[in-house]
Amino acid sequence: MSSEALGLVVDYERVLDPQHLGDVGVPHSPELLAFTNAVMIGTPDLETARAQLSRAVGSDGLLEAAATIAVFNGLVRVADGTGIQLDGGVFAVSAGDRARLGIDSFAGAANSGSSAAPDPSMTLTIGDLFGDATRSRS
Repeated sequence: MSSEALGLVVDYERVLDPQHLGDVGVPHSPELLAFTNAVMIGTPDLETARAQLSRAVGSDGLLEAAATIAVFNGLVRVADGTGIQLDGGVFAVSAGDRARLGIDSFAGAANSGSSAAPDPSMTLTIGDLFGDATRSRS
């Protein structure tokens, strides 16, 4: 994970807890969590959270945080909308972490089913999504 590459020890259980707004091992995590919760959950303190985050990380940092939220939100919507499943290897090795963090209860988890591995007949390719882009153009 990128946090490990940076030498950070992140408490992922607290990151996923919308009630926790304290330190999770990431610089400025209280402000980042408050802003993220305000955007994603719709808490009524968006203006306050935005101002506090801007004071903590500056206007460029605020823009990066907003862009990161937008990108991840978009990626999840695309993945859910297309029914992309976890591949068998990721499905198997992530079982413990998914259970510990409660990720299997997220709506998108239904795409990977509840069996030991995703259904191979449901696997999508880039060609399935966008047409055969691998075909050479003559």
